[in-house]
This record gives sequence, structure tokens and C-alpha cells, in this order.
Amino acid sequence: MQSQLAIKILIIFVVGILLLIPISMVKHKIKERQAFLDQAKAAVAKSWTGSQTIFTPILVIPYQRQVPIASPGEQSPDAVQSKTVREFSFIVPNQLNQKIEVDNDSVYKGIYEVPVYFSSILLTGVFNSEKLNEHLQEIENKPQFKSIETPYLTLHIADMRGIDRKPELLLNQKAVDLHPGSRLKAIGSGLHTYLDYGLARDKALNFSLTVSLRGMEQLSFVPLADHATIQLQSNWSHPEFIGASLPKHRDITKEGFFARWEATRFSGHWVGFADRCISGNDCKLLLSSSSGVRFIEPVDIYLQSERAVKYAILFIGLSFISFFIFEQVARRRIHPIQYAFVGLAISVFYLLLISLSEHIVFFRAYLIGVLCCSSLILFYVRYMLGSFKSALLFSAMIVVLYSLLYVIVQAEDFALLMGAALVFLVLAALMYTTRNIDWYNIYSHAKAEKLKNPTLK
Repeated sequence: MQSQLAIKILIIFVVGILLLIPISMVKHKIKERQAFLDQAKAAVAKSWTGSQTIFTPILVIPYQRQVPIASPGEQSPDAVQSKTVREFSFIVPNQLNQKIEVDNDSVYKGIYEVPVYFSSILLTGVFNSEKLNEHLQEIENKPQFKSIETPYLTLHIADMRGIDRKPELLLNQKAVDLHPGSRLKAIGSGLHTYLDYGLARDKALNFSLTVSLRGMEQLSFVPLADHATIQLQSNWSHPEFIGASLPKHRDITKEGFFARWEATRFSGHWVGFADRCISGNDCKLLLSSSSGVRFIEPVDIYLQSERAVKYAILFIGLSFISFFIFEQVARRRIHPIQYAFVGLAISVFYLLLISLSEHIVFFRAYLIGVLCCSSLILFYVRYMLGSFKSALLFSAMIVVLYSLLYVIVQAEDFALLMGAALVFLVLAALMYTTRNIDWYNIYSHAKAEKLKNPTLK
């Protein structure tokens, strides 16, 4: 008799393993739909704008030096020739204040929703006269110095298509026109203006720049200044702060968030990175020193569905164990195909969930999926177990488990903890329910009962 029990358990186990095939297909479908969403985002970024990164304004000073060159084969000092080389130096503001107001929205590409934003950026700062004078003297004292060219104020904007209106720049309270292009070799996108009147050594240079900028998903900035303060306010309630530094202060509510960053020239390595970017052709390290925010959905439909699918094998296993216990206690045989049908019904729930959640809100999709699958299971198990009460009890168990699963997939930081607690409670319930079953003599008891009552199946 023990061999019959072992064979039965083995067959149920094989059916469970085979049901991993449709579950794997559902997982693959989730990844496929996620890939379609990424393609939709790329398409929106191509026709809208992508993520935005801003370098705050810096003052670039081109200058010329006369560098000697020895002619080939000539050793006489009189044969030494020279050439003019063009080099760059830069000055960052002594003080920088950046205020950003972001209005978040969404655009649709087919059935996919992509978060976008409109931002209003105000940059104010000052280059004090002492710093300007010291820097100009440092350039003039360089060996073979020849002349200083026209300096220019520049800033980098990652995607220029996001500029909705003409930027407004004030230099010492005087309106100045900005021109496209950053005039930087490595990163050409941005804005600049030449200081045709040169630099006054004894006068500070104050600036105020207003830019309206739209973008998608992410907004980053590189605060190039001796001391910088950045304030960002948005109506998005799920920010993810990213980059080289986190905000010093943050306030997140259901209506949005406010964040404030503070940075100095001593709080990072951007000084050397900026010199490499302006004088050379490598801005990757400077870009990597940016900070900012990503506007995210904390738990999107595909992440929620992926979390739910991870518990599919638990639900199927619990269903099989429940049927097996009922089969042994109630002395009613259940065919492996009937096990498989119930397992398939549970698997189909996840496919319904994915397909419905792309068109309606996740809660309604989840509710419809639970109602459809639990009703189907109730109908089928009613005839499989021969008892409406038992079928109703089993369906109620499935609904309770799905309800607990919904709470888990909605959780952000506590999803793993809640999932582990659910597994533990299910295991404890099974152990408590089966504590009095004598597995060694279960078939002997079944045979004895059948001899006493031949009507038992």
C-alpha cells in the first residue's frame, strides 16, 4: 500500500513540474510586454525628449600661447620656430542658486503610458571680481602667453528639443541673447553667449537664467560652483533620488515632493572632471557626477505581475496538497488530470492579470482575474469533490490567498518580508491540519473502511 501512496505522490509531483511550463510562459510574456514598454518609451523619447541633464553655467576663457617648435634636423637656436596654440580655462560661479519647478504628466504610445514632465528652471549666481581678476592674471602669467580671446558663458542641456520657449539671460541686470550650442567639444548641445565687451576685472558678474524645459522620466544636474543650492519641487509623489549625492532635505507627500541639495567644490571631484571635459574630449566622468531625480511608478503593472507569478507554484502546491489531504481523509479518489486542470486555472489567472492591467487599473484587473478563476475553480471542484461545501471552502481559501498576495505585490519595502510570512503561515497551517494523519497506515485504514462499507469509492 505504501507503494501506491508513493506512486500517487510522484504523479502529483510530476503534474506540478509540468505546470511550471505555462507559468514560465507567463513569465516570458511579462518580460516581452515589458520590452514593448521600453520600446514605447524609446519611441516617445525620439519624438518628445529624453532624460535631461543640465550643467550649470560656467565662464569659459579661450586664450592663445606661442609655443616653440624645433625644426627637424636643425640644432641652431635661430632655427627654432613657434606656433600659436589655443587653450581653454574656465571659472565656476562663487555662488549658485537653482530653483526647479516640475509639472509631471503622461503621454501614451499605443496602450503604454510614459511619464513626462515640464519644468521651469531659474539659475542665479555670481562670479565675484576677486576671482575673475585672479584667474585672468593666472592666464596672463602662463609661459608664452599671447592673448585672451572673447570669453563666453556656457551651459549644457542634454536634449535641446525640450526647450519650449526662448531662454532669458540677464548679465548684471542686462538682457543678453543666448545662442544654441555649448561651444564645448565633447558635448555640443546646450546654450552659450559671448561676452563681447570682455571681462571687467574690478566688477562682479551676476547672472540670472530662466529656462523652460521638458523631458521624460529623469532630471539631473551638475552643480558647478564653489557653493551651490538646488531646490526642486514637483507634483509627482514617487521620486527616486539618484546620482552622486542625495538631497540634504526632502519632503514627500501624496501631493508631490520637495527636495534641496547643497554642494561645494570640495564635495566631489567635478573640478578635475570639468577641466578634462572643457579642455579635452572626455565628459563621461563629469556626467557621472550628476545628481537628480527619477520620476518612477514605485510598483508598475509588470513588476506587480512578476511578483504575483513568483507565488504561482506556492498556490498550485497548496491546492495539490489540499486535494491530496481531502482525497485521503474523505476516501474520494481524484485523478491527476483533475489536479492539472485546477493548476491550469490558477496559471491562467496571471495571464488574465497581465492582459487586463494593460487596459484598466491594476486593482480592477486583479479583482476580475480572481473572480473569474475562483468561480471556475468553484464550478469544477464542486463536481470533482462531489461536495459544494468543500468546493466553496476551497475557493474561499484561494480568494483569501489571492487577497494576501495583492497586499504583498503592492508593498514596496516589505514585499519580501510579507511573502516570507505568508509562506511560513501556509506551512504552519498545513502542518497543523495534518498533525494527526498516520501516513504509514493511511492506505490500510482506507482498505478497512472499504471492506466495512463497499459503497465507498
